Amino acid sequence: MSQTQTTEPQPAGPLTLQYRSDGPDEAPVLILGPSLGTTWHMWDRQIPELVRQWRVVRFDLPGHGGAPAQPATSVPELTDRLLATLDELGVQRFGYAGCSIGGAIGTDLALRAPHRLASLALIASSPRFGTADEFRQRGVIVRTNGLDPMARTAPERWFTPGFAAAQPAIVEWAVQMVRTTDAASYVGACEALASFDVRADLGRVGVPTLVLVGSEDRVTGPAEARHLVAGIPDARLAVVPGASHLAPVEQPAAVTDLLVRHFSTSWQAVSDSSTGMAALAAPPVVPALAAPAAPAPAVHAVPPGAAVPAGPGDTAAPHAAALHAPGAAAHAPGAVAHGSGAVLHGPGAVPPGAAPAGAVPPGAVPAGTVPVPVPAPGGAPHAAAAPGAAQAAAAHAAGPLVAEPAAAGRPDPYDAGMKVRREVLGDAHVDRAMAAADDFSGDFQELITRYAWGEVWTREGLDRRTRSAVTLTALVAGGHLDELAFHTRAALRNGLSPAEIKEVLLQTAVYCGVPAANSAFRVARRVILEETTPEA
Repeated sequence: MSQTQTTEPQPAGPLTLQYRSDGPDEAPVLILGPSLGTTWHMWDRQIPELVRQWRVVRFDLPGHGGAPAQPATSVPELTDRLLATLDELGVQRFGYAGCSIGGAIGTDLALRAPHRLASLALIASSPRFGTADEFRQRGVIVRTNGLDPMARTAPERWFTPGFAAAQPAIVEWAVQMVRTTDAASYVGACEALASFDVRADLGRVGVPTLVLVGSEDRVTGPAEARHLVAGIPDARLAVVPGASHLAPVEQPAAVTDLLVRHFSTSWQAVSDSSTGMAALAAPPVVPALAAPAAPAPAVHAVPPGAAVPAGPGDTAAPHAAALHAPGAAAHAPGAVAHGSGAVLHGPGAVPPGAAPAGAVPPGAVPAGTVPVPVPAPGGAPHAAAAPGAAQAAAAHAAGPLVAEPAAAGRPDPYDAGMKVRREVLGDAHVDRAMAAADDFSGDFQELITRYAWGEVWTREGLDRRTRSAVTLTALVAGGHLDELAFHTRAALRNGLSPAEIKEVLLQTAVYCGVPAANSAFRVARRVILEETTPEA
């Protein structure tokens, strides 16, 4: 293999992403995707070992790490930009590892471009990240206050308390990464996470998948990881003790070793090496109605093993990562306990003797190290029924229904209306309204969902910001203060700033009357303070 090469960081075009490439040009390509608020430097400690076998391409999200501020508001849009970037590089087939929103991009790749993906690793990822309301609320806070509140709280979201206390340099690095991100691009990524939900599609992921999670991750923890493993047919779970959300930074040796073992042994072969393309078998069909999925595997406690000595400035972590087979209820026969103290399970496990990840040279971001398990053979792919269909049907059926419009060459606007209603008002508000519907009010809920939200709010003639401004004005004119409160929240979610809402209300004072505007200011001020004040 030729000498390792590194390219200078390449800026992004309008439909591409800023990237950096390391490793031999002729080696198989491995893509590394970042977490929200980070840059490609979160992978610095993995690079020296990974470039021994792969050409590693890292990319930045829009507006992150000095990349152009070209916000993307959906995961598929980010995926398309990544594919366009790889097309420019001449990369047709590749392995992919992504952290958090980078993992969402990886799942989307597996669903929409499976012919290009050879193997997948999802780190601190989820089929759905929290709730849409949480991420849209985060967007409101950033639009109002900038990124400083997110920067101050990043260390507690990303690292365990012990690591953060012992590594002040890394804490400061994390804070500065977030603080220097473009605010509009960060808000766009929040919207992408708010709308991301592939829980019903996991059964279509047809590539070998490693699901890796820190045992202490409070953002997307082991529960979310088990959901991925239960739904993806050929997936296995790796839990890294002593790590939180940014496991590649906090436990670099453990994560590196797991990635090397996964991509060394679970890389789908190509049928034509001259083109790098492969004709892949169709992914398994998931029945619409399936038997309940087998219980997700428990995360077994792994006794501490012989710890790799920590380097200068690192925290010792005398643990080992544990790898579990999907659906495994107990240790598989023949599982091997090695000197690291790890117990391993899973399909496609690596036989003992595979080369471990090498040490990371000084000068990279300091972090603790842990021994890494050596998987044992055994296990079988596990599939689970796609979740959500029954719940969605039940929610739609709740309460009495208005007769749907007769088919007249266009679709019923109810579903589109419900989607927009939830995006604008928030899931919590809509859920309360639908839950409160009864024989008396259920027809009204159907009416406003289908016609107000499905027929008017979905029209393309005005954007949502403008519609919010018009709606606030109409509510002030009518004296509808209760409605004004939750539409002020909606206006913030739709992108109006508090200053812009103030201008709208000043305008209503002239045309709707000072008393009406006075009451409106009182309601709007209270809502704006509630929605835009960062948590202490």
